[in-house]
Amino acid sequence: MFGKKPDSSLEQSLPNINVQTIPADFYGGVNPVVKFKKVEKEVLLDSKPKLTPAEKKILDKITSAGNDQPLHAVNILANKKYAIILGFVLFIVISAVVGGYYYLQMRNSNTGTTPTAPEITIPVTVPETTETPPVTTEVPTTTDSAPKFLADAPIEFPSNLLGDSVDLDKDDISDMAEELFGSDPSKPDTDEDGYEDGHEVFYLYNPAGKEPMRIIESGYVKEYQNPTFGYKLFYPTDWAVGAVDDTARDVLFSTITGENIEVRTFDLPANQTFADWFREWAPNQNFQNNINVQTKFFEAGKSRADSLVYYFADSAHVYAIIYHTTDSNTVNFRSIIVMMARSFRTAGFVPPETAPDTSAFPTEMPESINQ
Repeated sequence: MFGKKPDSSLEQSLPNINVQTIPADFYGGVNPVVKFKKVEKEVLLDSKPKLTPAEKKILDKITSAGNDQPLHAVNILANKKYAIILGFVLFIVISAVVGGYYYLQMRNSNTGTTPTAPEITIPVTVPETTETPPVTTEVPTTTDSAPKFLADAPIEFPSNLLGDSVDLDKDDISDMAEELFGSDPSKPDTDEDGYEDGHEVFYLYNPAGKEPMRIIESGYVKEYQNPTFGYKLFYPTDWAVGAVDDTARDVLFSTITGENIEVRTFDLPANQTFADWFREWAPNQNFQNNINVQTKFFEAGKSRADSLVYYFADSAHVYAIIYHTTDSNTVNFRSIIVMMARSFRTAGFVPPETAPDTSAFPTEMPESINQ
């Protein structure tokens, strides 16, 4: 200091220290230039990534068929437990089918031998034998005998507790039946001739006619004649007529409401009375409940007190006229069966000589059509 020369020995004793200085580019606000080293790395694009065993198990579960569906067909077949159950079920089904087949074979067999295994065979028609069948000695004497199923069928009788449907004008013809005769359901005497509509129908006259006119001439009524037994009666034009059998032993007169009136013919043996026939065919009916009736043509018969069942007979047959309702407990056409019964005539019936002239309009009327 103050002109003394530096000691060279001191300089030699100081350690060699590496000092990093700031590049000169930073001085004066100059941005430095940064240079990166180039490093080359080789990437193989076609190489496959390696998965750990746990990752591979998860991937297989996600992409497998029937994932998360225990009852999937693949899982059932792959699962040993499910495969055993499925095989057992198939065994039971096959056993049931085979057992059922052998049961039917044994059931249909007349020899009682054990049936053989099923075979596929082509049915062959066995030719009929040329032997002449034996001729029976029982030959029907008439052509009007009924099939056994019809001859033996019991009679279906209507209930004794049925009521009538609405009759607004109280003329003994229900409002539904008034339409069949062309009469007015709101007027008891449609043609205003002094006779109520029900009384005129009872005597087989037109209730809507201005002049005395037979009901068969009104166009509202037709006459039916049985082709086998020959009996006749009137029925509404709008009703359908159908024979149950080929001989017309059982005939139904039906309306669109489902109700019908049945006329059934029964054979009456020569040694059997009507009372005997009644006990045989109507065991649940009270014979004392029947009353004597007479048709417009003076043919005698019997009727149940409620006018829903009628009986007529000749020397060989009994004819039963029976009303059938639907599931309802209401009778809509009681006046129709009364008209049909009043017009009934057996084939061989001849009015008695003392019968009054039926061409004139009756001068007296009963108080009710059931009298």
